[in-house]
Amino acid sequence: MVVLRILVGIVIIAIGGFIASVLIGMKPEPPVSSPPKAKRLVEVMPASVQAQAPITYVQGRVIALDKIEIFAEVSGVVQSSNKDFRAGTRYRRGDVMLRLDGSELRMSLIAQRSAFLQLLTGALADIKIDYPDRYETWRSYTANLDVESRLKDMPSPASDQEKFFLSNRGILNQFYSIRSSEERLDKYVLTAPFTGEVTMSSVNPGSLVRVGQKIGELVSGGGFEVESAISRDALRVVQVGDSVEFMQAGSIIKGKVTRISESIDPATQTAKIFCQVNNENLRDGVYLEGKVYSQSVADVTRIPLDLLLDDQTVFVLEQDSILEAKAVEVIYASSKDALIRGLSNNAELISERIPGAYDGMIVKAQRP
Repeated sequence: MVVLRILVGIVIIAIGGFIASVLIGMKPEPPVSSPPKAKRLVEVMPASVQAQAPITYVQGRVIALDKIEIFAEVSGVVQSSNKDFRAGTRYRRGDVMLRLDGSELRMSLIAQRSAFLQLLTGALADIKIDYPDRYETWRSYTANLDVESRLKDMPSPASDQEKFFLSNRGILNQFYSIRSSEERLDKYVLTAPFTGEVTMSSVNPGSLVRVGQKIGELVSGGGFEVESAISRDALRVVQVGDSVEFMQAGSIIKGKVTRISESIDPATQTAKIFCQVNNENLRDGVYLEGKVYSQSVADVTRIPLDLLLDDQTVFVLEQDSILEAKAVEVIYASSKDALIRGLSNNAELISERIPGAYDGMIVKAQRP
C-alpha cells in the first residue's frame, strides 16, 4: 500500500512537470533588436566647375644670371687698394677690383713709344717731299705723341702709295706692336664687368698671381633664374612664358618660364625648366618652391590628388547619406592636385580619403 502511494505521487509530479513545460513553450518569445549601427562621419565640399589653370609645383636652386669665374691673363704681384678683393666685397660696374704690378711692362712700353717717335721723326722729311699735302697731318701727330700715354689712332693713309711707304718704313708694324703691349698692360687692372659681389677670392695683397690662375668669382645681385625639373606629363601644359610664383620667407616672388629643355632625363623621366625672377632679396644658391600657372582649361574641378581613386574615380555624396563612386576624366594631374571633368557644379564631393569606403556606404555628412 505504501509503495502504491509512492508511485502515484511520482506519476502526479511527472504529469505536472510535463504540463508546465508545454505551457511555457506556448508563450511567444519577445523580439530581439540589434543596436543601431553608428554612421561614419565624413567631410564633404561642393565641387566648383569653372575655368582653372593647371598648376605645376616646382622647386630648385637660384642661379645668378651674371656669374663669372675670374682668371688672371697676366702675371704680377697683387697691389694694395682701399677696397681689397675679398669675399663679400661689392663692386659697381666699371669699378677697379684688382691691380697687379705692371711697372716692368709699363717701362717697356715707354721705350717702344720712344722708338716709334724716333721712327716717325725720321720719316717726316721724306713725307714732306713725297706727300707734301700730308706733311702737316703727320707732323701734328708726331708733335702730339706722348711716350707716357696711350697711342692715339694714326692718321689713315690717303693713298696706297702712302700706305706702302708707312709699311716699308716699319711704322705700321711698330704702331700695332705698341697697341698689343698696351692691351696687355690693361689686363693688369681688373674692372667689374657688372655690378655684383665677390663670392670667392683666392688672392691677397702682396701675393704673386700667375697666368691662368683662378682669382675669384663675381656674382651679380640683379637677375636670377631658378633651375627646376618637371615630369614628362607636365610638358603637355607648361610653356615658355607661363607665370611662376615662388615663396620665400612668407613673401611671393613672381617670375616667368624662360626656357624648357627638349631632352628627358632617362633616369628620372623629367625635363629641366628655367624660370627667371628679379628680386633684390634673392641670393645665389638659395632653394625655392613655387607654382607654375599654365593656360586655363574650361569646365574643370580642382581636387587634392589623394581623393582620386584608381586615377579615374572619386566619391560623391548622394541622397545626403550614400557614397557613390563616380567615374571622372582626369585632364591634368600634378604632384599635389588634379583637374577633372565629370562632376556637376556644387556636387557634394567627399573631401577626405576614407579607409574601407565602398559604393553605397551609408555615412553622415559633415559640411564646412
